[in-house]
Order: sequence, then C-alpha cells, then structure tokens
Amino acid sequence: MTKQHLIIIGGGMAGSKLASELLTKAPDQYRITVIGEEARIGYNRIMLSSLLAGEIKEQDMNLINVDELSEQGVQFICDDPAIRVSYDHKQVVLRSGTSLNFDKVVFATGSRSRTLDIQGNDALNVIGFRDWQDVDVMAALPERSKVTIIGAGLLGLEAAVGLTKRGHTATVVHRSGHILNRQLDQKAASLLQNKLESMGIAFRLGVNPTKLIKSEQNLVHSVVLDDKSTLETQCVVMAAGITPETQLAKSSGLIVNRAIQVNERLQTSVEGVYAIGECSEFANTTFGLVAPIWDQIDVLCEQLIASSQYALAHNETPKFRINPIPVKLKVSGINLFSVGDLSTFTDRNSITFVDASQHHYRRLVVNDDKLVGAILFGNVADGGWYFQLIQNQTNVSALLDRLIFGEAYCTPIEHEKELLEKRHKAS
Repeated sequence: MTKQHLIIIGGGMAGSKLASELLTKAPDQYRITVIGEEARIGYNRIMLSSLLAGEIKEQDMNLINVDELSEQGVQFICDDPAIRVSYDHKQVVLRSGTSLNFDKVVFATGSRSRTLDIQGNDALNVIGFRDWQDVDVMAALPERSKVTIIGAGLLGLEAAVGLTKRGHTATVVHRSGHILNRQLDQKAASLLQNKLESMGIAFRLGVNPTKLIKSEQNLVHSVVLDDKSTLETQCVVMAAGITPETQLAKSSGLIVNRAIQVNERLQTSVEGVYAIGECSEFANTTFGLVAPIWDQIDVLCEQLIASSQYALAHNETPKFRINPIPVKLKVSGINLFSVGDLSTFTDRNSITFVDASQHHYRRLVVNDDKLVGAILFGNVADGGWYFQLIQNQTNVSALLDRLIFGEAYCTPIEHEKELLEKRHKAS
C-alpha cells in the first residue's frame, strides 16, 4: 500500500508530538514530513525556563527522539519555514523555494510573544520568551545586566527567575495590582512575590510601559512607565501574552478568527487540512496549556488513522472536547495549584488557611454546598482531590469544618456517611 504524504507545518511541541504519536500508532499509513522554522526542532518548550536558569543541560530539552524518528522515515526540515500553501495543487512551498506535495496537511504553527504596540518595540534588544533562540540571547547578556520583563504571568516570572540565577538584575513590570492575576488571588500572589523579592527580583505593579527609549544603535536603554518613572535597562523581555501564528493559514484561505477555526475533529474549513495547538481555535477558545493540546493530538491521530469513510460518517471516531483543567505551576521551587473562575471568588463563600512560616496558603470556594474553586500555594498535594470534588459536583456540606485540611481529614467522614446511608437503606 502506498503511504499518503502527511505534512505537519510546525516543529514545536504539538507538531513534533503528533509526528511521534502517529508513527507509533500507524507506522505504515503515512509518510510524514515536519517543517520547522527554527534551527532546533522537537524540543520541550516548557523546559526553557530551566535551561535559562542553568538547571538542566541542552540534551535534557528533547521532547521526542528526532534521530530515532528520522531513522524510521520521518523527514524533519529545520530553519526553512513554509511560506505558501496551495490546496488546489496540494503543495507546500518553503522559504528556500522547495515545493512539497501532500495528501493531508496539519497546521501546528503555534504562537508568538505578543509585542506591545509602543514606541521602540522594534529595538534589537527587545525579545520574547517563546523559543530556544530567546534563551540564547538572554544567556549571552553581559554580566550583571539590568533586564526589564514586561508581564508577570508564568513566562514573565520564569524569565525573571532564570535571569536572576544568572546574576542579572530583573525588574518585572505588570499592569495588574498583583502577579499571576489570572491564576492566583491577592494573598497567594503576595506570598509568591515576597519569595521572589527575597531572590532579588524587583516588581513595578499597576503600571504600564508607554515608551522604550533607544540609542542610535537601535538598542533600548530606558523604559518609560505611565507613572512618568523610568527604568534603566540593557534588555527588554516581552512576556505580556501570546498571539496565535495564523499568517500562513490566512494567506492560504483558511477561515481564521483569533486563531485557525477547527471543528470537533480538528478539521479546518478545507477538507483534509487540520490544525492543532496554540494556532487553533475551537468553540471560541484558544489554547496555551499542554493538556488540551495533548487531547487534540489523541483525537487527530484517530481521525487520521480511521481506515474507512464509514467510521467518519457515522461518528465512530473520538471528538475533541474542552475539559476543565486545573492550572499546576512551579515558580522558583514553589508549587501552585489553581482551578475555578477567580472572578467569582468572594470572601463570603471562601474558606482560607494560612501558614506563613511554612509558606502554605489555601483558599477554597464553596457555592450551594459544592466546591467550585481552589487555590493552593506551597503544599498542593490535595489539588487533584479538590479537582475531583469540583468535577463530580460533590456535596461537601458535611465536610466544611475540615475540608480546608485536605483529603486525609475528610475521607473518614465520607466513609462514615456511606455507612450511615447503607444502614438507613438496610433498615
């Protein structure tokens, strides 16, 4: 049987993981080509912060074994991005001029760091924190450089920690009044900020950069904030969010909203063309965490492997669904866990516990006798159990006096409740 040619545009985590999974599950069905714009391909982007901090070596960055997959027939093209796609001719054209014919194609073009639209953002020393090249730039900074990080989300904080461990002076600028404002409440954020400040990281919260002042060499030397203050800097790291990379998809004629629109089978507006990862959009939702992207890969593998049109026509293949997922983070050795909509958290429906000496903090949110949200700082061992209570919509009214202390304190009560119910039924 002649193998169909599957081209995966994008050699990041989603694209390379898809190639690996598909080869494992259906080694004889497709000839796979992975096209990447970076010089390196198939690495674990999540580990960039650890690489920056010097905690791991380059060989620890591998997400897949590129050499092994190459020996099994997967073709990896690095540093030569796709610039044009024709669905009429079923052809992908690369920057080098090379043309590749395909039977099916998957967009896995990921995202880029969002650059703030302010004066000076095109300077040579303004970078993002999305790929290995960004780490190389930061690793090459002169000793004891002053670096300004714009954005106190996870990437911004990880960049600040890594740069500080390299001996640089990091200042984080964030428009919100507290760090990690999408994942943590003010108390947990304050505890984390205290920890990071003890490492030497400085914070300017509740302010926005308005201008980057450049030298004649096109290098930023000062950041002007909207409170009229100025920060001296040798490098600016933009960590104020990401933007799905959709330029190629748009130019090829795919329907694009915030990202490439896909259906529950991850198919785009063109038959035989799919999209996964940070460049995709399903049910008005885009994706930045790994868990839903891995779910997409599982679903798409089944779609691509389905041997008959009957299976597809009769809905016998898995469909992608958006599942609630907790956010598990680790910043400078501190474990964090967050689940639920922070905008609904109020003091009235919250149970809190603080042990400042152990750097532990918990906040649980209960509505109508059901747990609907949780924030754990430091000790996150019960995060999975709390998440299950939320998912199962368990009535926790009998546990409220000790729910905050975790599963070990509540399980006996649950067991006693089950016994009482059984005895009641028996009588």
